[in-house]
Amino acid sequence: MRLGLKITGAWGISLLMSLPVQAAGVTVRHHDLQVELRPGTHTIIARDTLRLTGHSATGQVLHVQLNPDLEIEEIVLSNGLLPFWEEDLPAANNKQDAPGWTRTIDVYLPEPSSTSAETSVHVAYRGPIQDAPTASPGLRFVRPDRTLGYIGEEGVYLTSETSWYPHVRGSLATFRVTTTVPAGWRAVTHGQEVSFTKGETTATSEWDVRARTEALTLAANRFVKRASEWDGIEIAAYVFPEDARIADQYVDATTRYLEWYTKLLGPYPFPKFAVVENFFPSGIGLPSFTLLGSRVMKRGYTQPYSLGHEIVHSWLGNSVHNHFETGNWVEGLTTYLANYYYDERMEGEDKGRAHRKRMIMEYNLYVQPADDYPVVNFHHKENRVDNAIGYQKTAMVFHMLRHELGDPAFFEAIRELIAGYSGEYADWPQVRQVFEDTSGKELSWFFKQWLHGKGTPHLRVAQARVERDARTGYWVFLTVAQNGRAYRLRVPVVVQLEQEEEYRTFVDVREHEQTMALWVPVRPLGVRLDPGFETFRGLDRQAMSPMLNGWVTDVRRAVLVASTTPELEQQGLKPALDRVRSQNDDTVWLDEWTARIGPQSVLALGHPRTNPWAGKIIGWCGPRVRLQEQGMTIQGTSYSGDLTAVLVTCANPDYPGHVGTVFFGFSPKAIHGLSRLLFFYGWDSYLVFENRKVTARGSFDPPMPDLTVAFHDHEFK
Repeated sequence: MRLGLKITGAWGISLLMSLPVQAAGVTVRHHDLQVELRPGTHTIIARDTLRLTGHSATGQVLHVQLNPDLEIEEIVLSNGLLPFWEEDLPAANNKQDAPGWTRTIDVYLPEPSSTSAETSVHVAYRGPIQDAPTASPGLRFVRPDRTLGYIGEEGVYLTSETSWYPHVRGSLATFRVTTTVPAGWRAVTHGQEVSFTKGETTATSEWDVRARTEALTLAANRFVKRASEWDGIEIAAYVFPEDARIADQYVDATTRYLEWYTKLLGPYPFPKFAVVENFFPSGIGLPSFTLLGSRVMKRGYTQPYSLGHEIVHSWLGNSVHNHFETGNWVEGLTTYLANYYYDERMEGEDKGRAHRKRMIMEYNLYVQPADDYPVVNFHHKENRVDNAIGYQKTAMVFHMLRHELGDPAFFEAIRELIAGYSGEYADWPQVRQVFEDTSGKELSWFFKQWLHGKGTPHLRVAQARVERDARTGYWVFLTVAQNGRAYRLRVPVVVQLEQEEEYRTFVDVREHEQTMALWVPVRPLGVRLDPGFETFRGLDRQAMSPMLNGWVTDVRRAVLVASTTPELEQQGLKPALDRVRSQNDDTVWLDEWTARIGPQSVLALGHPRTNPWAGKIIGWCGPRVRLQEQGMTIQGTSYSGDLTAVLVTCANPDYPGHVGTVFFGFSPKAIHGLSRLLFFYGWDSYLVFENRKVTARGSFDPPMPDLTVAFHDHEFK
């Protein structure tokens, strides 16, 4: 027997306006989920016991979300069926506009039968979940393949967007999950696996999820499990049988990261961390595990920016939660600690400087004024603009906050944030409060300036001059100007002195122009403003090293492919060409007969023997790059061989804000399988590949120095 009334569309909305609404205090404290997954028929059969708190009176309504393709069999309270009302909104199945497949089910609660603090409601349901993953536009690291949930022979992926169990929006609940899957399969979810039983036709596992979580994700596949223990924490890898050989490297890398980050951030908040191989491209951090796409895992992606990033999410985002609709600070701070700070500490300041420069460049290259928005408006990543603002700019905001407070107060505040808000929500106001309380500094100006305004400060050296001191030494007078809105900044200044000495200080900039006078004991040769890229700021394209991403982000760009390119070479270049054509933008396509290079960036594909423009662009690099009969010399090193390919970018000497890029192999087989990955190599001026592996890379000096002034002899007279 099933009691219920289902309505759809506009009638449902108007009728519900007269119904009682859920009392604010009614929420789910715990789910006891029993789930059977049948991949062959894409089916889930489940029963969820919801333990409610806040049920205090008759007439209260529990609003739960559930996938509209799942059929509710019954909703029971104390052995009695409960009436419920279902509402399907028209946009619920529109993947482009809706956040996920969901519908609202209003469950009418009777008067509590006892004074118990909890009420248990049992929901039985079943149905198909079959949204097969589809490729996302853009580079894979920006967004994983798109799916709202899938059960099939390829694997199982059930997440918050699936609405695969009855969920009350905003609740932070614990779980007990029992999963039944076909024999040879294993399921993985949050928390700790307390039992795993193999049967003749099925396998059953039971999971205890004690950490309160806002959404439960479950994966299942034909996994082989490898595990060890560190400091009472299970470290595991769930991989496909054919990839069993890579499991240990992920277990070992996870152990190293946990050792490092527990010292920095405090105790690890979960009983396990598992690296789980996924059947579609992804890089998703979840409470106590991460889902990495199979292709990525096979390539051994254990770097800080991949595996390390997901491990830091264990503290930030999966233990301390964030209401993303009010602004997402989690990704920026995680990026700072995993992608940046780990490199700074482990590889030194030179690596840190290069990383800061790249974060600043990414924003300046990818964010056009029309696309810009304040940091506080970032929610999640859909494209390169979101990546530049929500990850790179926000990471630099935390870097500047670190310099404002000093290392002891900055890192202590992060530990206080984690300790105080684990299992709770913390949004930007709470983050600011923790940093203020820990440091004792008033920071409203800092957060207002960097979170709520669009754009970035644009600095320039308006004037720099030298005067001899009347007695000894020299005075350096420096005027720093800001274009546009005036920011409050503390900008590093380095005065280059004779005998390779330096004088380092800061200039506090608060107005559109700020002048400072510095006394130095010996002759100054020049002055550099923010040489270490400590300040998030505008950066002119001419002040960046030439790189492929200069072509990618140029609003005026062209592709040059010679009509005489041999067929085998054309086949090798086809994936790169298809990638460009798929963008549906204003890229101009030229051949050797129609090419006229003006103020635009140019990508020339094919060997200079068949594409004359490739040779001309190589000439833009000057003596740094020389084309030879059987190879090429770059920065004094020669490269050749049938399996050698090169990607070289030079600044256009006539229009230095634009670049020219060439890509070719010394034989057609050198580029076979490589050109499809071409746009993953966008940050270097040159790369050399041997058998599709990078063997050399580097950057050329930019055409224009960045915030640098040299003093000449006549200035000292």
